[in-house]
Amino acid sequence: MTNGKSDHSQSSDKSRAQGSPTKDFFVRMITRDITLADCIMDLVDNAVDGARRTAKVEGRKNNVDYLKGFFVEINPTGSQLSVNDNCGGISLSDAINYAFHFGRKKDAPRDVETSIGLYGIGMKRAIFKIGRHASIESVTNTKGEHFTVIVDVDSWERKSEDWDFDIDESVTSTTVGTRITIDKIYASISSAFVDQSFINGLIKTMARDYAFILKRGFEIRVRTEDGIKLVPKYDYKLKKDSDFSPGIIAYMDEGVHVRIICGIANDLPNEIPDELRQEKAEYSGWYVICNDRVVVAGDKTDLTVWGNNDFPGWHPQYNGFAGFLFMSSEEDASKLPWKTTKREVDTSDLHYQRAITHMKSLTRQFIDYTNARKGDPETAKKKESQAASVSITEFKHEQVSMRLPSVNAKVSKEKTIQISFSKPIEKVKKAADAMGDFSLSAREVGSKAFDYFYNLEVEDK
Repeated sequence: MTNGKSDHSQSSDKSRAQGSPTKDFFVRMITRDITLADCIMDLVDNAVDGARRTAKVEGRKNNVDYLKGFFVEINPTGSQLSVNDNCGGISLSDAINYAFHFGRKKDAPRDVETSIGLYGIGMKRAIFKIGRHASIESVTNTKGEHFTVIVDVDSWERKSEDWDFDIDESVTSTTVGTRITIDKIYASISSAFVDQSFINGLIKTMARDYAFILKRGFEIRVRTEDGIKLVPKYDYKLKKDSDFSPGIIAYMDEGVHVRIICGIANDLPNEIPDELRQEKAEYSGWYVICNDRVVVAGDKTDLTVWGNNDFPGWHPQYNGFAGFLFMSSEEDASKLPWKTTKREVDTSDLHYQRAITHMKSLTRQFIDYTNARKGDPETAKKKESQAASVSITEFKHEQVSMRLPSVNAKVSKEKTIQISFSKPIEKVKKAADAMGDFSLSAREVGSKAFDYFYNLEVEDK
């Protein structure tokens, strides 16, 4: 103790505990929880935002197909990945101040309206996930706006205190757009790129997740062993005629436009190849779409409504149901409930929680219909097969009540007898949940259980 101060106090005035991350740790952490396909789609997201930005400058943002003419081409090989687009390029000032920064800076200018690039890590994360070396080349329409950035991960990691990348204001091409080439790729990535099943899966996923962006005229091209393939356009349709009409709810919620639409889905167009199709059972369920980018697809869990707080869980009898929650924000994409991988939603988000309430209301109407249709399934199936279908993008109304046909149960002339027995309440509740409707009464559970046994053990034999 000296002059009333401890030696520890004097030492603390001179020293600081280091808290900065190592680059190796940072790289491993931001790539840990994202798939290879989602990293590639991060690069596509950047191209889409570039196309939207250019379309706005050109004054065609209000056109239905305002992204027509813009494309991104993906070329995966055993030695590298190249992603090239014609979507306007990156301005030199953005490259210097923002594009290569890890995370979105507070002073970053507001990006294009309804952007899908949000967190400022997508391009860097994709590079780190795929390989150890990359070249990013950009040319814009503005005179003199061109540059090349080389990302040599090994060299960059050795410079522990320097997180920046050198910009070379020269390019090998004069074509407007951005060209990203990643090489020195990892062995596991190389194996995936020469595996046609992975490529088909990637194309199928992009067809689903960019369905509403492709509808605007945007093209995604993938070079395969059979040449360039266009990612097909999934045109989701719902039944609509005198018996059927999807339910629609739309409202503004603190700067977020919410639009919910659901009903009975139709099959995808026949021209889509079998290996790239979604079966109806696969695309049944709830979709969550943020700024036209599908974040959750065909969900049948409590992430959306199924089994959420005692709401009925998913059951195969609901196959054919399709619900779409569209959430968009022109001013601030961070208000939307998506996470960095764009593969999950933040279920604690208040905008999302309020939307779930409306989603449950619409879903309940469909569940009631599927329960009723068991009384006369032949009539219901006939009406469903004959009903016309309309693309969900064609429904312009803000509020529409769901319309489903009334189904009258056939009156049985068989003599009946009352069956009564007791079972533990918890088991009855679990049985009801397994039957697809948590709210079933004990009597209904018993009746369904008898029908199940009779059909399986008596009629089948």
